[in-house]
Amino acid sequence: MHMEQISLIIVNWNTGKLLVNCLSSVASLPEQDLIRHVIIIDNASSDSSAEEAKSFAQEHGYLLVFEKNNLGFAKANNMGWEYIKKHSGEHDHILLLNPDTEVQPDALRSMLHALERNSHVGIVGPKLLETNGDVQPSVRQFPTLGIFVLLFLKMHLVFPKLAVWQHYLMTTFDYTKEQKVDQVMGAAFLIRNTVLEKIGLLDEAFWIWFEEVDYCKRAKDAGFNTLYTPTAVVTHHGGVSFAQKVGIAKTKPLLDSSLRYAKKHLGLLSYGVLVLLYPFALLIALAASFNHTKQRKNNTSRL
Repeated sequence: MHMEQISLIIVNWNTGKLLVNCLSSVASLPEQDLIRHVIIIDNASSDSSAEEAKSFAQEHGYLLVFEKNNLGFAKANNMGWEYIKKHSGEHDHILLLNPDTEVQPDALRSMLHALERNSHVGIVGPKLLETNGDVQPSVRQFPTLGIFVLLFLKMHLVFPKLAVWQHYLMTTFDYTKEQKVDQVMGAAFLIRNTVLEKIGLLDEAFWIWFEEVDYCKRAKDAGFNTLYTPTAVVTHHGGVSFAQKVGIAKTKPLLDSSLRYAKKHLGLLSYGVLVLLYPFALLIALAASFNHTKQRKNNTSRL
């Protein structure tokens, strides 16, 4: 019986020293025999993160691709997958891994075992830890129209204790137990090879946000479950790339991805409601952007 293998795709954008740390964690895993390819796609970073990782990648036989333009998360991952398929990895399971993560020993082996134990499991997410070692919430329900309305109007910030919001965030989820879930965070996201064959990889119409939620939903519709397992552990230093954007630059991609998700999975009525709310959501984001700039100016003038 041939050994199942995993190929890793890491999409990098301005993550500083974290990328090298991530690659070091992969290179020091005891389960090297499970890894076929490690591919890093740099999405036109303006910092030195990919340059700094270059010699490390070469030394360990990892492929590092420098893109001249930011392709977005989905498209960059899909490019990595195409490369893997062409280089004898067409039957590999694919791990999408954020550059701001550090993989703990035996995490890949545990995730692979989770796939092997149950043929209905199509996606596996590990236990994610914050930098300080706390468990990072990484499991949510599929979003509904109500959730998108809260997001669009930023009402979840005003009423964070709303039952519908708490339910969506699964605030009572037990992170010590392996269980089936709607979706897991895309920071470390293992996809079974047969899922890839059946539904392809990520939808490139999602620039950023909701692409992994869409993927879990498509997998479910194709008859596969998503599994959370605490036996695999990955430290996730959390949203470093996107934390660099504020206000409208952050909100517009979120709104666009929300519309895409609603159109695909929630029906035309829900989509129509969100299209009507879209201009208001942009205005709210614009006001937040303005406020942020003003505060920054005030803070700078105090220095």
